[in-house]
Amino acid sequence: VMKRPPRGYPADHSRTNLLRHRSLIAARPLGCEEWLHTPEAVDRVLSAAADLDALLMWLVRHVKRAA
Repeated sequence: VMKRPPRGYPADHSRTNLLRHRSLIAARPLGCEEWLHTPEAVDRVLSAAADLDALLMWLVRHVKRAA
């Protein structure tokens, strides 16, 4: 977490606490079930990744690309 918001944002911005973060992690625990060592694992991992589509599309639309 940065000490201040990034350049271009005022220190009293309403989302200062969020702007100070440098990274974002989205995760879903899949456990270590028996299916992990079978071909079914591919489908389960791809399904979990597909659940992130809405988040990724929002980020693409609303987050500025770093220069």
